[in-house]
Amino acid sequence: MKKIKKISILALLLLGPFLSRAQSAEVISAMTFNIRYANPKDGINIWENRRDWLCEGINFFDVDVFGAQEVIESQLNDMVERLPAYDYVGIGRNGDKEGEFCPVFFKKETFELMDSGTFWLSETPEKVNSQGWDAALPRIMTWVKLRKIATGEAFYFFNTHFDHRGKTAQLESAKLIRQEIQKIAGDKPFLITGDFNFAPSEEAYTELTSGKPKSLVVIDSKNSAQMVYGPDYTFNGFALEPDQSRERIDYVFIAQGVKVHKHHIIDGQRGGNYISDHFPIKVIVSLR
Repeated sequence: MKKIKKISILALLLLGPFLSRAQSAEVISAMTFNIRYANPKDGINIWENRRDWLCEGINFFDVDVFGAQEVIESQLNDMVERLPAYDYVGIGRNGDKEGEFCPVFFKKETFELMDSGTFWLSETPEKVNSQGWDAALPRIMTWVKLRKIATGEAFYFFNTHFDHRGKTAQLESAKLIRQEIQKIAGDKPFLITGDFNFAPSEEAYTELTSGKPKSLVVIDSKNSAQMVYGPDYTFNGFALEPDQSRERIDYVFIAQGVKVHKHHIIDGQRGGNYISDHFPIKVIVSLR
């Protein structure tokens, strides 16, 4: 009996590292979703016609964690009501509950929230409601540090919405978030979601994926995914006929070492009805 016990202990010691690696390789389903602010002039695509569809889609796709953009307080309340399995972190870009949120939602039973924060995309990132460079509006980044309860693995999740007009603001915001992510996340794995309002062909994209500090590696998840599915663009503008000349402006970026199994741009359209004026992106990743 003692001999069997010793063999069992030895087996656990030998297999422990492999079991640990197998656990940490468990996948995470993540999403970025510009939900379109509640504009009463959107006709058949007003928020009241989309909110159930949108939240049912998130529940159906079994998303573990996601970043949303253009969320005003009333929409946030609607999402909280319809997504009871999730908790969220986020404030309005004008401070407290004022202005659009960039909230991060995560499954309560899957993750433990370890830390969180918000900074502004401006020359004074700690200043509430600060507007940077040539931006038309104040812009923010929301971040969380999450620990996966099942494995104990920790990672950072960043969510943002870059300015839609200011090209200088886009470029400088890309530089700023590289610096801030380096300070906040260090060498931990991370994901970055958002509506960046720039295409892969633009300077701000190049800055984000290969700028300074050089020690921070930021990768476009689509470029490293094992499987890619969906249209080549993310902004649809509620247009009935798709404009195939459009490029992506919504992204999920990842840290070096994060493995991307699938990248899916979900084309949520039913005739003239759309889930949003942006298509959400879902990725399946392993952190190590």
